[in-house]
Amino acid sequence: MDSGLSTVRNLLYIVLVLALLSVFANIYVGTQLAANSEELSRLGLLLQKQLMTNGVEQSEKLQEKMQKLNEQADGIDAKLQKAQDDFVKRMNADLPPLIDRTMDNYIKTRAPAIERQAIKQMPH
Repeated sequence: MDSGLSTVRNLLYIVLVLALLSVFANIYVGTQLAANSEELSRLGLLLQKQLMTNGVEQSEKLQEKMQKLNEQADGIDAKLQKAQDDFVKRMNADLPPLIDRTMDNYIKTRAPAIERQAIKQMPH
């Protein structure tokens, strides 16, 4: 019977050791997870700060590009305005004589036909 008691005692001792190991393992895993959680939290904050910094830098670069495009557009606007002014001057010079010649030719070619039509419509 003594061997049976010692076997039970050994089994209880093994169970107790395993339970203590399980508790210590759980404590170790919990501290590691807490440390990892804190590290992940710090890493998350660092990444947020980097993202904000990159966003600000990209915004500044975009602002510079937009400024350059606006400066180029100002130059294009001036060129377009000059071209429009030149076109208006040319049309003011060339268009009235062209209209006069066209109207004169139209009247000259249509006047005889209009006179004949008017004569036909007059009562006799």
